[in-house]
Amino acid sequence: MLVHSYYPRDIRVRREAEALVEAGFSVDVVCLRLPRISGRFSEPSRDRINGVEVHRLPIARKRGTAVRYVFEYVSFIVLGAWKLTSIHLRSPFQAVHIHNMPDALVLAGLIPKWMGAKLILDIHDPMLELYVQSKNGCRNRIFLKALHWQEQWSRRLAHRIITVNEPMRENIQSKGIPPNRIFIVHNFPDTQYLPLKDNLASWTPPKDHMVWLYAGTITRQYRLDVAVQALEIASLHLPPITLRLLGEGNDLERVLRLAENIGIRGKIECLEPVNVDQLRNVMKGADIGISCQQGGPFGDLQFSAKIIDYLSQGLPVVSSRTKTLARYIPEDTVFYFEPENAKDMAEKIIFLWKHPDIVKQKMENAKKLFPKYTWPCEKSKLIRFYQGILQL
Repeated sequence: MLVHSYYPRDIRVRREAEALVEAGFSVDVVCLRLPRISGRFSEPSRDRINGVEVHRLPIARKRGTAVRYVFEYVSFIVLGAWKLTSIHLRSPFQAVHIHNMPDALVLAGLIPKWMGAKLILDIHDPMLELYVQSKNGCRNRIFLKALHWQEQWSRRLAHRIITVNEPMRENIQSKGIPPNRIFIVHNFPDTQYLPLKDNLASWTPPKDHMVWLYAGTITRQYRLDVAVQALEIASLHLPPITLRLLGEGNDLERVLRLAENIGIRGKIECLEPVNVDQLRNVMKGADIGISCQQGGPFGDLQFSAKIIDYLSQGLPVVSSRTKTLARYIPEDTVFYFEPENAKDMAEKIIFLWKHPDIVKQKMENAKKLFPKYTWPCEKSKLIRFYQGILQL
C-alpha cells in the first residue's frame, strides 16, 4: 500500500491493511514520516505494527502554497516509486494498493504493475470536486484541466477502483469508469477498537458542563467556524460549554482566531490526533458529537464516518444535512441542521438538551444501524474483493 499520510494514524488505511494481514496476506505500507522534533524524526523509518510492515519515507506534510503541494506530491511519487520497486524486486507484490489523494500516486505503482502486480486505486476523496468547492468559483482553468486529466488517466491505469460510498461510486461511474471496475468499502467503525456501547440509549443531559466533540480533519470544507458561531449562540441558553477539537488541519488557526474575536476562545480545547485505539477514551469525555461539513460539489459526496463513531459510543449527533449523509443516516437517528447555518445548529443543540426523551428515542433508533454499519461487514467484503482479483 502507498498513502500520502501517516500510519497507523490513518484509520482507513490501518483497517484495510490489518484486515488483509488477518486474512493471510503479507502487507507493506509506504507512507509519510512525522516531522522532526529536536532535530530527530519522531517515528522510525521502518516498523512492524500488528503484522503490517511499515516503510516511512523522509517526507512530512507541510501546509503552504500550491507550488509547495506539487513539490511534496512529486517528491512522494518519486520516493514512493523507488521504495515500492525495491520491495517488489525482493519479494514480488501480487497487488499494489494506492490511496489517494492525489490520484497521480498510481504512477508510483507502474513498475510493479508492468511486472505483473494488480494496481488498485482507493479513492477516499474526489480531488476535482474538492478544488472546485474550495475556490468558490475563482478557478484556474489550466489547473482545473490538469486535475481532470490526472483524474482520468489515473483511474484508467488502475485495474480496479475502491471508493468509500455509493454517491462516490456514482460520481466515478459518471466520468466513464465501468461499474464492474468500481468497488465500495465504507469507513465504518471497527468494533475491535471501538466496541459498541452496551446501552446506546442511556444519555442524560449534562447539568453543570456540556462538551461538544468534533473528531476529524480541520479544513475549511468541514466548517468548524459554524460550530464556533453556534457555540456563541448556545452559550446564552445552556450550561458552560466546551468545544473539543480532536484533529489537525490548515483551517485551525482561522477557527481559533474567529473564537478569539468573538470572545469565546477559552471555551475551545484542541487535542492532538490519536490512533483509533485511543478514540474510545476521548469520546467518553463528551456529551454530543458534531459534524458541520458544507454541501456542494465536494461536501455532498462525503460521508462523515465520525457520525457512526459517535453513535456507536452513545453520543447524540448534531450534523449538517448533506445529500450523502441523508442517504445513509435516517432523520430519526440524528439531529440535522441546515449546512452553514449556525443559528439552526445552536437551536438543535438547545432542543436536544431540553428534550432528553427525544434524544433517547433517536439513540434507540440508531441501534438499527448496527451491526450493518460496522467494519467487520466491510472487512469481509474487502477480503472477498482481493481473493477475487487475485483469483485465490
